[in-house]
Amino acid sequence: MKELGPLIHSFWYLLRGAGMTVLMATSAVVPATLLGVLLALLHVFGGWLLRSAILGYLFLIRGIPLLVLLTFVYYLMPLTGIDLPPFWGVVLVISLYYAAFVSEVFRAGILSLPQAQWDAARSLGMTRRLMLQIVVLPQALRLSAPPYVSLCVSLVKATSLVSIVGLWELTMAPFQIFIGAAAIYFCICYTLALYGRHLERRVLLGH
Repeated sequence: MKELGPLIHSFWYLLRGAGMTVLMATSAVVPATLLGVLLALLHVFGGWLLRSAILGYLFLIRGIPLLVLLTFVYYLMPLTGIDLPPFWGVVLVISLYYAAFVSEVFRAGILSLPQAQWDAARSLGMTRRLMLQIVVLPQALRLSAPPYVSLCVSLVKATSLVSIVGLWELTMAPFQIFIGAAAIYFCICYTLALYGRHLERRVLLGH
């Protein structure tokens, strides 16, 4: 019981760090999702020049570790005169980073629709916008939901890297209470994983 003393005494410390983790992840997942869906649509339906630019962005972002991007924003950008507050700098980097992965998830969902549905929509005289609203997006979003939730789990765990820029979250804590930090991360991520399994079962039943 003595060994758990620091963990018990640091309960509110951990709780505050958990709140920052959830706030950071929530603030990043919304713009990452919106940007990712937009990139997916432009990647599928855009012109060749736009598709090439998006493909370059995806390869660049996915080829650089998140830790390197966080370090760049926090330590190198101020040298250029751009000095973002640590919280919003972290949210910006995580959003841009995970938007690339979200884009690929939703692009795969769009392209997984049977060609017959595209042909049927065109034969009914639907415009591209109407086809997206009624036929493509509802099904693509449903198919993309399980892998999207897995990405959200990964995003939550990625917030542990922000301690390198001095932002206080769960891992910005003494080593003795890392067990508590790991337990809180597990609770958050396991809850999201269960929700992802629920969505996966619904998708399978829908088929």
